[in-house]
Amino acid sequence: MQPSELVARVDFADDVTEEEADQHTRDLVLLLEGLDVDEVRPADGEAEPDSGTRSADPATLAGAVLVTGALLKPVLTAVVSLVGSWLEQSEQRSVTVEVEGAKVTVTGRVAAQDVETYVRALRGGEGPSTGGSAEYGA
Repeated sequence: MQPSELVARVDFADDVTEEEADQHTRDLVLLLEGLDVDEVRPADGEAEPDSGTRSADPATLAGAVLVTGALLKPVLTAVVSLVGSWLEQSEQRSVTVEVEGAKVTVTGRVAAQDVETYVRALRGGEGPSTGGSAEYGA
């Protein structure tokens, strides 16, 4: 079975420097490394063409985190919860999570009762946002 990929892209606050963006990205990587996945790392310009990451532009890559694993769908609930908590602590604008063509934008801490709405949208075929984009948040 070929590993799946999830990309999380941070929309930083206006006053964030390049160094701060790099540190925030590393903090998010460290947080997501606790998941039961194969690999979590900052995205880089060496991504494969079919991986879904489109640009080697440093401005785009700052804040892009790549998560790979054979089975990502079981960890989506944890991803949404962790990203929401991280956003609240880091005071950044949002994180867009994309997996298998489905995308959601998290804009802050996610209430426990709303986590499943995000997860359904990311799982595709199980919610109203199949293949599209959904935005939820605090």
